[in-house]
Amino acid sequence: MNRRKFSAAALGLALVGASALTLCLSRAASAQEARPAPAPDPAKVFQEAKEVRASGAPAAEAFEFEMNGFAYHIKINGNGRRTKGRKVRGFNLRLDDGEVIARLFYLDFEGDLLLLLHTDIAGVGLGFVTRLEQPSMRGRWRQRIPDGDVGRPLRDGQHLYVTGLGFVGKLDLRTGEYAWQHDDLEVARGAESKPLHTFDEPELDGDAVLFRERPVYNPRRTLVVNRKTGKFIRVE
Repeated sequence: MNRRKFSAAALGLALVGASALTLCLSRAASAQEARPAPAPDPAKVFQEAKEVRASGAPAAEAFEFEMNGFAYHIKINGNGRRTKGRKVRGFNLRLDDGEVIARLFYLDFEGDLLLLLHTDIAGVGLGFVTRLEQPSMRGRWRQRIPDGDVGRPLRDGQHLYVTGLGFVGKLDLRTGEYAWQHDDLEVARGAESKPLHTFDEPELDGDAVLFRERPVYNPRRTLVVNRKTGKFIRVE
């Protein structure tokens, strides 16, 4: 995908739905480090499932977690079971051929099960979010995250903020459609361009959502985005 650059003066323009964006950064990152992170609401925070790994195995063979009185066991190929007492219900997450689960996050949403998966096909990172109806375990919807290295998401009411490699987006949890998304993000420093890497869990700050880059580069950067419109407010 080709990358497009724009000047610092263009940061305030509406860039909703853009498929290739470049952010120009001219300020130091000291201000973002001084800002205290707000305490997350436990009801909005996804938990990461426990890995099940054989002794000496290099990778997990399954993931397990408990929620609302049910125990879940999901193999890396997407085959799973939900158990409560003697009642067992099987289900399948419908992964693509050769796709395996590398990380799995979960959250209750209006009695349904939300899953965010970081998956892998032949070394290429992928990801998707799915909403599973309870108690049937039928999928209500499924949405891909277009870039790998997905991070822990954040629920905000009826919406979900998700991240990937140089990607940020907002999903409608009722439909599974994107309200807005930005991918192929990078920051220009003079003549050089540095792609944005992966992100920590998003944070809410008034009308804005903060996407803090993991410290791959020094200093790391933070995207400040309008929660409703998806417009970029500033870069720190």
